[in-house]
Amino acid sequence: MADAPNLNGQPLPAEGAYAPDYATARRQFREASAAAGARLDRLLHPGRGPDGGELAIDLAWLGPRDAPRVLVLISGTHGVEGYQGSAAQVGFLQSAAHSLPPDTAALLVHGLNPYGFAWKRRVNEDHIDINRNYLDFSRPRPDNPGYPEVHAMILPDVLTPQALALIEQQLMAYMARVGMGAAATAITGGQYTHPDGIFYGGQSLCWSNRAVSDIAQRYLQQAGVICVLDHHTGLGPAGHTELICRHPSGSRALALARQWLGADVTSPTEGESASAVIDGNVRMAFGGLCPQALVVAVCPEVGTAPPQQVLAALLADNWLHQRGVPLSPLGDAVRARTLEAFCPADAAWRAQAFARAMELHQAALAGLASLPLTATTEATP
Repeated sequence: MADAPNLNGQPLPAEGAYAPDYATARRQFREASAAAGARLDRLLHPGRGPDGGELAIDLAWLGPRDAPRVLVLISGTHGVEGYQGSAAQVGFLQSAAHSLPPDTAALLVHGLNPYGFAWKRRVNEDHIDINRNYLDFSRPRPDNPGYPEVHAMILPDVLTPQALALIEQQLMAYMARVGMGAAATAITGGQYTHPDGIFYGGQSLCWSNRAVSDIAQRYLQQAGVICVLDHHTGLGPAGHTELICRHPSGSRALALARQWLGADVTSPTEGESASAVIDGNVRMAFGGLCPQALVVAVCPEVGTAPPQQVLAALLADNWLHQRGVPLSPLGDAVRARTLEAFCPADAAWRAQAFARAMELHQAALAGLASLPLTATTEATP
């Protein structure tokens, strides 16, 4: 696929929007925001990147501050997946941002998990998957009875190709025994019992999700209708963008997502998605945080590589930060492997993912504009 068109019919070079590291991604985002006339803000993170550099969630607001319709674009919920999401946001700033429909604004949340983005990890500074963490922790944690058996297989004493091959053999045998659906839930559904494991949801609301609450309170309380696109990668056929929608079956929000964004919208609860049903999803928090608004929240999920390759990268990263030395030649190799698993260097993949993101941004804006303002006051079911 060639360069993606913008709203004005001019080509946008996909490759130039992709950054090699977090610092470059931040700089490109902030420069594109300034050039588009956005109002910039940042929420400083207490940690540092592997280069000792500053970490932050960067925020860009375009359009009227009191706009009743708001498009929210999020990158980096899963850290390393932010390399694709950041490119999509830069593309938006260079194109659609210049022709927002009337009464419409856009809020871009860059690097929601800045630690994971900088360290090329899917998890945050506390080893938490923040997309399993937006929960009411005064209530019992979600149960995942299948995970302990999985955990016993995945953390070898040493990281070698032979160790990873053995883990893959054991997991394949496990999947064959319990079935793919049960295995997917056990492995990826989220767990709250093993802090040194994968897809760990934590024991309290993490820094990034406290920031989500703050962002919603500061920027979105005037909105009557909100569309949230939370850019992700790593699941599904390579190059295909699945639009994962976790609104309840039969809900107005799910119907609108299908109407606005088309046939690629899938519902995990209806068994249509490559994703397991999960608890603690970040973008689904916006409905509760903005009770005055109708919220349509969707995850554009771009497939990258075979699932065993993606899982192997996650297991290597997990081992590195549990038993290895992150700042080492091996650490550099693991980070490079993780980046390739979630944002392939292949130019055709990047162009295809970028072009689809541009299409989705335009479709979401058109969907927001299609709702009469009198119809936007019904809150998300």
